[in-house]
Amino acid sequence: MRRVGLHLVVLVSLGLLLPLAVAPPTWAHGDGETTEGYLLVQQALGHLAHDTDMSGIDLALEKVGDALETDDQDGVDVALLLDGKTTLEQGDVLRARDLLQNSIQDALHDLPPATGNQTGTREVVPELAGRTELRSQDWLLLLGSVAVLIVGAWLGYRFRPRDNVRALRSRLTTEAAVDPSRGGEGV
Repeated sequence: MRRVGLHLVVLVSLGLLLPLAVAPPTWAHGDGETTEGYLLVQQALGHLAHDTDMSGIDLALEKVGDALETDDQDGVDVALLLDGKTTLEQGDVLRARDLLQNSIQDALHDLPPATGNQTGTREVVPELAGRTELRSQDWLLLLGSVAVLIVGAWLGYRFRPRDNVRALRSRLTTEAAVDPSRGGEGV
């Protein structure tokens, strides 16, 4: 009986681990990597925005190198991009950011503003700026909140201790002075 349970555990474990063994590896530099120069520069700027240590600089330099090697450099000022790369190699991240941003200014100027799903949002909520009146649900929520506050204050008053901290200290001090067994000196 014990042997059957052990075999069952081994078979279930192998069944769960088998898909991991035969799954193809995924690479960060897969076929889906962009070849557009201005996007690569934006990715480099993203790395610099999150990490200005050597690891972030190395990742940004890799993206800048890819942007310099790509054939699609529409809207990219290659001279500014080279200056940005040199400045980044010297460790001046702030100046390099400015140079990289200026190197793709023309490409970004020609793009229409992102809307809807292009911005990364899934749902656009209507604007609330024009609404100043409260709806019936808003009034109910407000009245319910006030009622909860009133009940909470009443419960706090109703179940408060008989004495406050000052009265308790005073009572304990006088009891200890009168009763030596409580640690007082006695009178």
